[in-house]
Amino acid sequence: MADDTTLVSANGTQPRHSPDAPVFVLCNGRSGSTLLRFLLDAHPELACPPETNLPVMASQLATVWSLIEGAPLSAERGDEPPVIPEAAITGVRRTMDEMTYSYLARRGKKRYCDKSLGTAHHAELLLRVYPEAKFLCLYRHPMDVIASGIEACPWGLKGYGFDPYIASTPGNAVLALARFWTDSAGAALETEERFAASCHRVRYEDLVTDPEGAAAGIFDFLGVPQQPGITARCFSADRERFGPADYKIWHTSRISDSSVGRGWSIPAAMIPPQVAAVMRELTDKLGYLPVDDGWGTTGAPADLRVTGSSADRAPAGDPAQASLPAGASAIAEALRAGLARIDDRFVRNWEDCLAEPFAVVATPPAGSRSGRTFTCRVDLAARTMASIVPAETDGPDNTDGNDDTTWDLVGSAEAWQALLSGHANLGVLMRRCELRYCDAGESDPVASDSRVGMLADLLGIRAGWQPAFGAASMAAAVTAP
Repeated sequence: MADDTTLVSANGTQPRHSPDAPVFVLCNGRSGSTLLRFLLDAHPELACPPETNLPVMASQLATVWSLIEGAPLSAERGDEPPVIPEAAITGVRRTMDEMTYSYLARRGKKRYCDKSLGTAHHAELLLRVYPEAKFLCLYRHPMDVIASGIEACPWGLKGYGFDPYIASTPGNAVLALARFWTDSAGAALETEERFAASCHRVRYEDLVTDPEGAAAGIFDFLGVPQQPGITARCFSADRERFGPADYKIWHTSRISDSSVGRGWSIPAAMIPPQVAAVMRELTDKLGYLPVDDGWGTTGAPADLRVTGSSADRAPAGDPAQASLPAGASAIAEALRAGLARIDDRFVRNWEDCLAEPFAVVATPPAGSRSGRTFTCRVDLAARTMASIVPAETDGPDNTDGNDDTTWDLVGSAEAWQALLSGHANLGVLMRRCELRYCDAGESDPVASDSRVGMLADLLGIRAGWQPAFGAASMAAAVTAP
């Protein structure tokens, strides 16, 4: 046991000992925290309920107790007091112990774990209440968090802690979620730096690509027995399935890394430089690929981590054997046919676009360890096109090689195939960021729409794209329907 602190039950007759050192998960929404909760709760000694907001309650109790004790309060309403008396700390612990002991007794477990959003902001107080407490600091690559947040909130960002961020930037969901991630990850990293001995870092990518290894590291840090095979058992019916959580996990039976890299389709240009700089500093510390100007413009990287095991950094393969994405020939043929169809009507309608060379870019599937980005550079004035295939397999630090083009339209080969075959709508693909308009940021919204409209005409897509004064350049701020 952590100490010999005794508790008195509600009826005042049953002495109880304080539970072992609690475990607190420092996380943000859409970071894989429900999966980590399932893993912790599957251990025979650990009990981790759905979100309780227990750390917030501890902060509120400390504030009220401090007020009653006559301690000075914070200048800002709602903040923790600058000085919390020991009597308040003792009272908070007694209250929390009574609650967690009851839960552990019902579950037949020894140690309480808490997974609540925003816990990092209360870490210092929690360590005063429980000096022996342990923190699991959970992170996920910011662009995957952004993609997951947009997927989870198709009608507009709400819940998961998103609300204050989208309220301040209602027209840009990508920026709102980028700020949400930098604040959350920054708070967890600050806790790591201040209380290193009490913290253990867990990356979502490590958890889903090597779940048994990640679980072993967690249990070793917590000082509990190892449980080989626990990741295959953590989805059993024993896990409590109520309260806030990732809605998809109720229908999950195994750990998969299929969601890693989905953020590659999120346009980094929607994140302003000052926020991008903070994000870059945090991703560097966490061992993640940076979000830079090349993000999403080449073939998706095989891994979002730049540190880890040798398997994490597996080479993409022999560049000489790298293949073009499926459908590259269809893209080239559609452009070639479009150039051949250019007539007086096309010239009159798109006169402003004729002098601007552009590129159509098709990237390999997300997570592919081989394959090349296929690029077609089109010169309307000369009625020519040229395929550009890099000599080496694309990577996250490579560019698409289109510095001499005015603008590009970039997307996965699958998205291009769906568009050309008539199975997908151009406007929908752009709103979902499966196709992304890119330029140097110097064009106005009308020009952006006009360029995409011209390409639709060139490809023979008569329906599915209605210029809407900035829909091309602002598509990333609109969630999927």
